[in-house]
Amino acid sequence: MNRSRCRVAIHTATGALFVLAACSTRGATAAAQTGGSKAGAANASTGNACDRKLLVAADVAGILRTPITGNGPIPGDPQSCKFDTGNYASITVTVRGGMGKTTVDSWKSGRMPVQATPLSGVGDEAVWVGSLHEVISEKGNALCDIQVMGIGGDFVGSASDQQRSIGALCNKIFAALK
Repeated sequence: MNRSRCRVAIHTATGALFVLAACSTRGATAAAQTGGSKAGAANASTGNACDRKLLVAADVAGILRTPITGNGPIPGDPQSCKFDTGNYASITVTVRGGMGKTTVDSWKSGRMPVQATPLSGVGDEAVWVGSLHEVISEKGNALCDIQVMGIGGDFVGSASDQQRSIGALCNKIFAALK
């Protein structure tokens, strides 16, 4: 598959994830209004991981071959941010209060458009979406979703290395939310 087609495929799959993220935000808002969020989950809903310094460039360094050149919010999604490189590759971090368990369960049950496999040692529950280089995890119903965008040679290490590195980032976020 050529680079252009890979980008189209990645953007299509990413679009499906943003739909899921929008649904998670609505659910989190409803849970907060009804008092259904746990304390840890409520902490996850204020600002994005970059602004709150839950993760910094040094934390995500070594996941992509190209150095991180900056970070910033994702327009229209105040709970997500992106670490950029000098090329197409990037790392998107989403932290949302509430709906973490529902989101992970949706992936585990196969209701999402791409296959996910259970990932142990990250939060209370997690899945790895290999085709998207993504870890989706929850702890105390807070959602941590980290996706690494790139093509073939952009990634450092094996899929197992990626799972460990990205999973460790979610665990760092969960520890900071206590």
